[in-house]
Parts: sequence; structure tokens; C-alpha cells
Amino acid sequence: MREWRMGKPSEAGVEAGAILRLLNSWEEARLGVHSVMILRYNICIAQGWWKPYRPEENHVMFSLSKSFTSTAIGFAVQEGLLSLEDTVLSFFPDVLPYAPCETMGHMKVRHLLTMATGHSREPWNFRDNQESDWVYAFLSSYVDREPGSQFVYNTPASYMLSAIVQKCTGMTVCEYLRPRLFDPLDIHDIWWETCPRGINTGGFGLNIKTEDIAKFGTFLLQKGAYGGKQLLNSKWIEAASAWQIANGEGPGDWSQGYGYQFWRCEPEGVFRGDGAHGQYCIVMPKQDMVIAITSGSVDMGGILTRIWEHLLPGVKSEKGLPENEVEQALLTDTLASLQLPVPEGAAQSPLHTGREAFQFENNCVGLESMAFDFAESTVCLKIKGDELTGELGYGSWKDGHSTAAPHTSSIGLRVYEKAAMAGAWIGETTYRFAVVYYTTPYVDTVTVQLDEGVALVEYSRNCGFEEGTVRILGKRWQCC
Repeated sequence: MREWRMGKPSEAGVEAGAILRLLNSWEEARLGVHSVMILRYNICIAQGWWKPYRPEENHVMFSLSKSFTSTAIGFAVQEGLLSLEDTVLSFFPDVLPYAPCETMGHMKVRHLLTMATGHSREPWNFRDNQESDWVYAFLSSYVDREPGSQFVYNTPASYMLSAIVQKCTGMTVCEYLRPRLFDPLDIHDIWWETCPRGINTGGFGLNIKTEDIAKFGTFLLQKGAYGGKQLLNSKWIEAASAWQIANGEGPGDWSQGYGYQFWRCEPEGVFRGDGAHGQYCIVMPKQDMVIAITSGSVDMGGILTRIWEHLLPGVKSEKGLPENEVEQALLTDTLASLQLPVPEGAAQSPLHTGREAFQFENNCVGLESMAFDFAESTVCLKIKGDELTGELGYGSWKDGHSTAAPHTSSIGLRVYEKAAMAGAWIGETTYRFAVVYYTTPYVDTVTVQLDEGVALVEYSRNCGFEEGTVRILGKRWQCC
């Protein structure tokens, strides 16, 4: 069930040209936006997906997951299962075989919500953590400041919120939210990563659709109401989205204050949940607007500032504006033709027209082999034991086939279950192709220089926690 209907921007008092300028500015800056939905007055006035991204597929949320975990805490408070003043240790009396540091005993649920645990830095890194018991790892960490004294971004704190919900309810956060939030908002076919002990990761790992972000934003805009029912106390939404703690000084959307796993934004009254590489649920109460965005960006701030610069001036107070037919037609065409850039070059090379395959020594990417059939424009990649095969589109994206398991962690260089590919010759001996894992923010670009039985591969990813271009040398392999 949706709370909104489809309509034109002018029906909701928004200039179509303002949305068009926003889209163009994102494209010109190559910010890597994957999808956007803009709602005002419960009218969806613009929506679009950059091919090969598509509306029916989930997209990993990264830290936007935190806002859902916070909402689960809100429901637990509403049901009398816990209080924000409860100490963290009170939920896990038997985890530590020894007494923790004194300040750990002062830490409350409120401090987890506001990223004010007292840690001077995150107690451990999810990418490097070898501990199977994440609750133990958190509770045994040293808290060097008094909880509540300072904001320090802390994803393990969000995990602890998830662990507390599971401790109180016997359900994961995802299970707990299903009848309370997901089902009433008609959010289905989603999944959430878990730790080795089966607890939802809390601070990351939720996978939902762009429309689901918009539904969640509408629920927040309506202060916990949806479908004519008050699901969560409006006071909780007000507190969760309000300024609870300072998180920096000066301008910028990461220093306007922090709530209960929500960020305050530069425009007055605006707040958001966000995730790495540009996953956004932006709520604008004064404008009665919600904006849902997924991306694969290295400039998250650039996505936001262009909304404030290009879209906001075109949001008028009137519920209806005269339609600018030219701008509306341009906007309609633009939204229908959105596509991520494909590699540019020639469709064929006179020097490479058949099958060529290469094997690779151990490398940090995990690339094991690469086999082309240039006559059929196909490729088969093997990375860390998983294979990705399919047609390489020319000028457009073609879906591939992967042996990767579904519901794979979003952290790390690997093959994912769903992918689309495109490629082109950028020289007679150099082929470049790109792989879009369209349920993630990741786009891998692979440039292959073919020379005398060897392949020099440059492998890079558009964004992520692993940076840089990797060069790998492969030797011809008679696999075909």
C-alpha cells in the first residue's frame, strides 16, 4: 500500500525545471546516483532509475539501516520492553567473565542511539573483526570518556541496539519490525545481514527497494502514522529526528546535530537517514516532502548540496502551479532515459575476433581467470571461486549470470548475485568493460590490455571500502 499517487510536479507546487536542473547537475558531476523518488503532499512527482538499476530490486542501505534500528527501539519503548535510561550492561549480565571498565557501566541505551558511548573511536572495525561474539567485543572494549559527553560515530553502537532488541523480544530487528512497520508499510521481500551469532547487524546490512525508502520517509513525515493508523508514538519520531547532540561545527550536512540515528540537515527542519555511498531517506517537514535516493558515490555531500541548490528554490508554497509543458516534457523524457555511462569505444577489434582466456596468480582482487569470446561479445570471470558470465552489451547494459549466493555481505571485493555488463574497445589491443552489481552501489571497471599471450588487467571499483586501481598480469590459458 502506498500513501501517495503519481502526479506531475506542478500539481504539488514544484517546478518541473527545478527537478530537471537537479538531475542534470548530478549527471554533470558524475555523482553516481542510481535512483530517486521525490514526493510532496503524498504525490510522487518524479521517479527514475539509472539503467541497469531497476525499481523491483533491493539495494543495500549501509548505514541508512541505523534509522530502522532506531525505529525498532522506539517500538520497544512504546511496548514497555525497555527504557532509554536502561544501562547497556543490564541486558547482558552474563556476557563478561570479569568486570568491565567503570564507564562501560554508565553507558545507557540513549548513548547508543546518539553515538555518545564515550568511546574516542569505534571500538572495532566490522571489516577486520575476527571476534564471533560481537556483543562481547563491544562490552569488553575500553570506554575512555564519560558516556553522553561527546558524539563519535560508532556503528558497533548501532549493532548493540539490534542486540538489545533481540534480547528483549527473542526476535531479530527485522522480525520484530515486520508486523509493526514493514507489513503496514507494505515492505516485503527484504533482507538484513546478521552477525555470526544470528543478530541483525543493526548499523548496516538492510536491503530494501527505493520505494521502501520512500514509504519509510512518509511514515516519518507523518510522525509515525501510515495507512490511517498511528503505528509509532509521534513523540518518538519528534525526539528521534530532533537535535540530541552536537556532532561538529560550521556548515555542512554532517555537523548540524544528531538525533536517534538520524542526521540533521542544513535547511531548517530537514532531517535524514543516510548510508555510505549515497543512500538517503530525506524528510522535509516544512515542505511536506520526502526524497529517496540510492547511489554509488564518493561525494555524498555533493548529492545533498545540489538538492538544496537546485530543487529547493523550485518548491513553492502553493499546492498547484501552472504547468510548464516544455520543462515537463523534458523531465519526462529525462527520467525515462536515465542510464549509467557505458564504456565508450569501438564494438570490435580486427586483431581480436575469437576466444581468448587468461589465468592470474594470487592477487588482492581474487581474480582467478577471465575468458572472452569476442565473436559473441561474452565474458566469464572467476573471482574468489564465484563465476560471472554473460553478454557484454555495447551501448547498453546486458544482464549476466552469477554463481554467487544471494544475500551476500555488501563489504568486500567479490562477485554478487545480480549483475549487468557492457564493454567497448578503446584501442585495437585494449578492451574495457564494466560490471554493475545492481543490488549494490558497486560498478567495477576492468581494462584489459592484450599483448603477446598476456593480459595486463586494471581493475577498479567506483566506491567502497577498498580503494584504488589494481594491476594484475595474466597468462594465456587454453580453457576453450
